[in-house]
Amino acid sequence: MARIFSARVQGGVIVAEGLDLPEGTTVTVAANDGDPECDLAPGELAELDAAIAEADADDRVIPHDAVLAELDRIIANG
Repeated sequence: MARIFSARVQGGVIVAEGLDLPEGTTVTVAANDGDPECDLAPGELAELDAAIAEADADDRVIPHDAVLAELDRIIANG
């Protein structure tokens, strides 16, 4: 099962408070470039909030290739 979580670097080590992963778990890290600003129009922000709420309410695990295909479809349809 995939999980998305936030963490911070302390002393050169990634620390995720309150997250219990088994020793040896492989994780993928996408680091913020230091500029947390994201310019979204009010409609885009509302759409993002709705999508996050929908994802939080759904217990299904969706394969990564399906997620990437959906993102490609969204980008292509602009």
